[in-house]
Amino acid sequence: MNYKKFFDKAKDYDLDSLELHIHKTTKLSFSLFKNEIDSYSIADSYQIAAKGIYKGTMGYANSEKLDKTTPDFICSKIRENAMVITSDDKRFIYEGSPKYKKGNVYSKKLAEAETNSKIALAKELDRKVKELDPRITEVETQYEEVVEELTLLNSYGLKLSQKSNYAYIFSSAVANDEAGNTKNGYAIKLFNDLDEVNVDELAKEVVRKTISQFGSAPCKSGKYKCIFDSKTFSSFLSFFLDNLSSEEVQKGTSLLKDKLNQQVTSTKLTITEEPLKKNVFFRYFDDEGVATYNKTLIKKGILQTYTYNLKTAAKDNVASTGNGYRGISLNNVCVKGGKITEAQLIEKVGNGVYINNVQGLHSGMNPQSGNFSLQAQGFMIRDGKLAEPLSLITVAGNLFDIFMNIKELASNNELQTNSYDVPSVFIKAIQVSGK
Repeated sequence: MNYKKFFDKAKDYDLDSLELHIHKTTKLSFSLFKNEIDSYSIADSYQIAAKGIYKGTMGYANSEKLDKTTPDFICSKIRENAMVITSDDKRFIYEGSPKYKKGNVYSKKLAEAETNSKIALAKELDRKVKELDPRITEVETQYEEVVEELTLLNSYGLKLSQKSNYAYIFSSAVANDEAGNTKNGYAIKLFNDLDEVNVDELAKEVVRKTISQFGSAPCKSGKYKCIFDSKTFSSFLSFFLDNLSSEEVQKGTSLLKDKLNQQVTSTKLTITEEPLKKNVFFRYFDDEGVATYNKTLIKKGILQTYTYNLKTAAKDNVASTGNGYRGISLNNVCVKGGKITEAQLIEKVGNGVYINNVQGLHSGMNPQSGNFSLQAQGFMIRDGKLAEPLSLITVAGNLFDIFMNIKELASNNELQTNSYDVPSVFIKAIQVSGK
């Protein structure tokens, strides 16, 4: 499609300006059951999100098809939408940033790898999980590969594009012990090069996470020193950093309102956002066409900045921070890790709990107060080592108390699927309800 036709058509509909955000996605996915392909699909999707200004008011339109009728459809819907919108917010289309730090994270090696090689990799992982322990009764393995192409065009001549690809492989196992107890566990690996997948290590992780749950039980209720593994910590951190959104600050719903340049976490914590970091989450422009940049969010516990899109930046008379991703969000968040291993961190705790899974964050977290009560799993820590597994427990507390009470961080940073690169952390105390 010649996208110039959209801008020609915009003039016919008296649109003052127009912006097109085009998102093309191709997905390859398959799953294995009993080491045979259970499902297989290749799917393409196309979405165009457009906005334009008609008589000073912004209108919006979306389409999932692209043919000769699409320019007419988009422009007519924008004008129709603009005529019914009432808002005092300043409306404009961004002309573009002075400079963009482009980068290439598209992996030709992944794209050119034979599909048979990807299937063979999944089958090898699936088989090794099953063979590692006789208690493993069932294994399911899934592979998904995604290619994304983003294009942003507007009436001011701005033309931005980025192509990226990544894949993940996920394997889950079911195990039964002699007493008839059943447990399941899983592991997932995100990558954009098949050589990054260590099948032996990943299979061991799946089996360890499954088998280690046998014999689990609740501990005595009480306050415990606590370690959150990297996955659990990333979940809590995501909720905490939602409060950096300038939209929430302006509405008065952020618990970090009026906290700029004040201590909001333990001094042990330094958090950056690094959208220009060369990994699968790299982005050099946000969904509004603003150039992204690496920034410090929290430095040794001190809040450095809120996050803005164009709309909220105009309200506060500041520049957008390049966080205009369908509202305001963060990408490629990194927590500065510590200098000791996770095993050494566990040793420092001495006696406490190690939490590696929490459930019900969206329902169990109160966004107005930060109070939470969540079902959890993990292990007791005894004499500086992981001991018996825990289940049927609840961890409770306040989100901001948790972040103020971080005593130390491990050096085991791990990139999570939510784009957060975080280590395990030692929390001074958490309330655990068990038996």
